[in-house]
Amino acid sequence: MMKQKTYPQICYIALLDPRDNTMFTNVPPMSVVNSMLFYLGNLPQSMFQFVYGVEYYEKMKHYGLQLGYDLQMIYPDTPQFSIERLLELTKDQPRVILLCTDNEQSIQTYNALFAGKIDIDTLCILYEEVETLWTVQCAKAFNKEKVWKWFYEFAINHYEIDKERLPFSVPILQKEVHDKGYVFSPSRVNTQILNSILGNWGYSKELSDEESIKVKVEASKNALADKDGTARQDLLIEQIKRIRAIETMVAYNDPDKKTIEDQSRAPLVLAMPYTSIDMRKVERSSEMTQEESRMADFAETILGYYYTKNYTVWNSKRFVKTPEEFLLFQSLQSAFLEPRMRLFDLAGLLHCSMRFSPYLRLPIMGKNINSELSFVGIKNIEKLASAPSKNKSIRKAMETIGKKITSESLVPSTVELLKKSVTQIVAMTDLPIEWMMIDGIPLGFSHDVCRIPETPAAGMLSQYVECKFIPFNIPKDILKHTLVIFGNEEDSFVKAQEPVVALSKVLGFQICKCLTKEAFFNTIKEIDPLLLIVDTHGGVDEDNHQSYLKMGGEVISGDDVVKSDIHPRLVFLSACNTFTTYNTVSTIANAFFQLGAAAVTTSYMPVLIEPATTLYTRLLNNLNIAASQNVHHNWLAFMSHLMRTSYIQAPIYRTVNRDVKIDIDTLIRLTTESMFFRKRREIYKNLNTNAFTKGLGADYQNIIPHYLMYSTLGRADLIRFETSLKFPDEEENW
Repeated sequence: MMKQKTYPQICYIALLDPRDNTMFTNVPPMSVVNSMLFYLGNLPQSMFQFVYGVEYYEKMKHYGLQLGYDLQMIYPDTPQFSIERLLELTKDQPRVILLCTDNEQSIQTYNALFAGKIDIDTLCILYEEVETLWTVQCAKAFNKEKVWKWFYEFAINHYEIDKERLPFSVPILQKEVHDKGYVFSPSRVNTQILNSILGNWGYSKELSDEESIKVKVEASKNALADKDGTARQDLLIEQIKRIRAIETMVAYNDPDKKTIEDQSRAPLVLAMPYTSIDMRKVERSSEMTQEESRMADFAETILGYYYTKNYTVWNSKRFVKTPEEFLLFQSLQSAFLEPRMRLFDLAGLLHCSMRFSPYLRLPIMGKNINSELSFVGIKNIEKLASAPSKNKSIRKAMETIGKKITSESLVPSTVELLKKSVTQIVAMTDLPIEWMMIDGIPLGFSHDVCRIPETPAAGMLSQYVECKFIPFNIPKDILKHTLVIFGNEEDSFVKAQEPVVALSKVLGFQICKCLTKEAFFNTIKEIDPLLLIVDTHGGVDEDNHQSYLKMGGEVISGDDVVKSDIHPRLVFLSACNTFTTYNTVSTIANAFFQLGAAAVTTSYMPVLIEPATTLYTRLLNNLNIAASQNVHHNWLAFMSHLMRTSYIQAPIYRTVNRDVKIDIDTLIRLTTESMFFRKRREIYKNLNTNAFTKGLGADYQNIIPHYLMYSTLGRADLIRFETSLKFPDEEENW
């Protein structure tokens, strides 16, 4: 056999249980949270990583690559031709099957689908109790010794291995850096990421079911005995520090790294589950008995519970009073709450694997934040935005919510980490995480933050699939592929849009006015833009809690978008309330993601016409520079800088009709320094005392933090500018 010099990625094929539905939008199907899927994090992404370990990580960091697991999820109803196509496309890759089911009928179906189509060069990892049911002729393993024996023999038999590069070795590091694993579920992701970085395969001790249950019960008892303690969150913070220590060590050994630090580091993947009122509603009927209604009320109470900072149920004894209620409490946790947390951790693992990110899952929030969020909910938000003192009212609402998120979910070690953490942040949550106040400063100012919405539940996984298999880089001529749509003819809009029209003649992007739904979709199909900017009215339907856009007098819903067959990769919605954060079940932004958008910028609240138009006008102007020069590494850095500086520059737009001299030098310095993480906290704290602000007689306490009204959804950190890309040399075999 001719041995290969290049090492392809491993194709992992997860064979799942039959498709199942769920009655809640934020609870995943059980088929996608099978425990076998979590074993993926113990395995290498490619044979190069398996053989050369930490060198894989070093090369990934050097070239700024975005890798992750090549994971294909298969259901029993997958047609035969799809299996054959998958096997044909992956014929040159090592293949590992994860049998994520113990359902006998499903296994027999998979036996038929794969019979005669794979051999011993494919490994199937399965549960020991179903080994005899799997009859396909391939390699099989149900313990780690057999798994690693197959990997080693496959590597030796198929690849040329350079012994001078220290294959199959693990770096010698201080004992404190190593991580053999803990029973606290969110910590498993960090354990897997850290050992994957080091190429430390087979590090963990496999416990029997009885041993595992015993250890977990003991850990739960300790947590319940100290409900308001910090031990569990402190553990996650210590793990994150270990991962960062290795990342820093590798960076110091790479003389070519010359990028802005928070963009070159792997982002922190931060998960914050949130249970809104709509998410926990149990359907009622007139036929329900009084006892059934009482139990439905109880179920809603359980589903709406929240965690303490030590990840225990807040005051469960208050509402679990009888043996029947205790059994229902246990069954609801098992059926709805545990799968939801497992999905967060699985999605977290996959998203972390793209750039070897650390993972921080914070406690579930629910009733403990709802009263604050209600002020920006669909029933109160217009009242807030139209109040005589709206500038201060909006700021106060944001800061109140941000402080509440911090006080309810973060322990001191986490606050300190976020305060000093030089990193971009990928947040998996429906909450306005950008408003989180860290030592008096919004997270959205101090950090570059993008969000992956928790709702719908499958979205967190589909976002990973899109990023992994359909990546998008921003071309130098992006403005030639940019479309701005004006959605109405109101005088206030037309006047504000005059600078946009003038700018289009200079930069070359296209503008179209669309006053009907048909015109909107036909225009986008005809031009087929990469970047779509929509300037119009938006809102939320109070009956179905879905956000929408308006073209003239016609409403465009998420369903309309999904059915339209349009495919912009970047979307900026300059419209009100397209992603309100309280009681919104479905958003127009999610619809664009279903059609392949890589990032969508949307709004939490009503946005004012002039500041909103000015913002996307600056976006177009700045993009003209960023696309042609290596200014920002990724779309997240670009959008965050745009938002942050819009706040810094806000006093200018309040003085356009006054004869006031503007301190341009100070403004340029603030704008430039805000690109650097280490300067942002200082800039924010001194906004009212610098020469620029004093010269204008401005007070930022009276300026709406317009930048916090927006949220950039999707893995914007993975959307690179072509000008920033660096590729491995052809002679590098990996």
